[in-house]
Amino acid sequence: MKKRNTTLYTLLAGLSLFFTGCSKNFLNEDTSSFQSPDNTYINTKGFETGLNGLYSYARMEFLTWNGSIFSQGATPQEALQVGTDIVAIKTTGTDATLAPFSNYSLNPASSYVRNYWKYAYGFIGNTNIILEALTKNTIQWTDKENDPKRVEATARFFRAYSYRYLINLYGDVPWVDKVSVTPRRDFTRTPKAEVLAHMIEDLKYAGDNLPEDPGPIQEGKLTKWAALHYLAEAYIEAGQPDLAAEAANKVIQSGYFKLNDQRFGAEKDKPGDYFHDMFIENNQNRSSGNQETIWAIQLEYNTQGGGDNYTDWSKRAWVPFYSQQKGFVLADSLGGRGLGHVRPYQWWLDSYEKQDVRNSPYNIKRDWYYNDPSVPELYGKKVVLTDAIIASGNVFPTITKFFYGKTAANPAFEGNMKDRVKIRLAETYLLLAEAYMRANKPELAKDAINAVRARAKASPVNASAINVDFILDERARELMGEEMRRMTLARFGADVFLRRVQALNPQSKDVVKKEFILWPIPQEVIDSNTEAAFPQNAGY
Repeated sequence: MKKRNTTLYTLLAGLSLFFTGCSKNFLNEDTSSFQSPDNTYINTKGFETGLNGLYSYARMEFLTWNGSIFSQGATPQEALQVGTDIVAIKTTGTDATLAPFSNYSLNPASSYVRNYWKYAYGFIGNTNIILEALTKNTIQWTDKENDPKRVEATARFFRAYSYRYLINLYGDVPWVDKVSVTPRRDFTRTPKAEVLAHMIEDLKYAGDNLPEDPGPIQEGKLTKWAALHYLAEAYIEAGQPDLAAEAANKVIQSGYFKLNDQRFGAEKDKPGDYFHDMFIENNQNRSSGNQETIWAIQLEYNTQGGGDNYTDWSKRAWVPFYSQQKGFVLADSLGGRGLGHVRPYQWWLDSYEKQDVRNSPYNIKRDWYYNDPSVPELYGKKVVLTDAIIASGNVFPTITKFFYGKTAANPAFEGNMKDRVKIRLAETYLLLAEAYMRANKPELAKDAINAVRARAKASPVNASAINVDFILDERARELMGEEMRRMTLARFGADVFLRRVQALNPQSKDVVKKEFILWPIPQEVIDSNTEAAFPQNAGY
């Protein structure tokens, strides 16, 4: 019988991506040729297979309607945007799986409450399989000096990355760092501070042992700078802002990255601007001239292993459902087939200065013109955006970051086949500003945030303007659609979360409670953990 990973994620959450066990070898078949940790993780090539699996698993966060962990409806990451301070859901025809996260009727059986838990512990289980194999198996390394460290560093990065979701969505969660041979039903909730300490150790190791120079590294693979970026974030959350600033400054001062402030890439000679260039298809990696990306998840249209039309549905979330509005037909220039699941609130639209590059028509589409020649009475005219049209999700002002995805060849193509940037330098600057603010160093915080604003041609701010709300507003201006807003608000705490949702989200303000900063623990986790108490989060 092959070993089966029966840590918390398999016991209570889901299936391993890579390996499965057998309950009884009643056919007496020869399983020596089957893939398992014992016969795969024996050389560098085998571990590369495992690491590629981790990169593939990371991409699963954006999957929808495909029978995997995330399969019940709306793009999963929409659940990390609605019910916060930045976006509304449409009033009619909204996705049934999404509405509970806006009206706060979610419960321990809600779709993404369960699925993010499965996702994270599934990820952790697979990292732990790799880490155990490093200590148990006899391994033939291609590079005996660097390969073991790089493999361990990658696995530990992704373990910390998984726990980012768990602590910010659920609070205290079991720290699992071992592969259990027998099922366990006695897990207890590890205090968040203790989990953060483990995450920091994992990210420090990754920062010390992942490759330094991104130049020769295969696109999409990790470098030490991705680890240091998340280390800065973890230090902030652990209440150590000076160490957070130190980590962020190492990334900023590394010499490998810079804020893009000149045109580059596939459409640099076409109308546009340098901020918009970052979100054009094929412009996410260094080979395009993009010097700002620190880590990008890789997708590729019509390529084996590159994803499919269900891999990333961000377009369906952020692009309006304009094709439902009389006078419109699907068009690449309008973003393809969107569904308008989420729309930014007006306060965000009004927060930009006129000259801010991020506010240009290339980056925020405010004006919509009817494009269906079969409706001549409307064709070419500007849409009058009534409250009803906006609320319907059919046409509304929105970011253009997700106006992409092979729509010229097939306007009805559902997915997004553009590489997904997870970390870029602008966010590192904003983490640095946050760290300095928390360390009561407003002058340094001002300098960090003004670096981002200067690139955008926004007016510089004085140190006296730097506070929690300004940093959160600036993150929304810079990172709308890129950051998972619920994760950010969780880092700022329940009081900030409650205040901002009540002030800025009309759909959620009357139903939100401070306790809703956390999601409930999935009910099957509590029910299956029969040998130890596993209390539910407050408010559920």
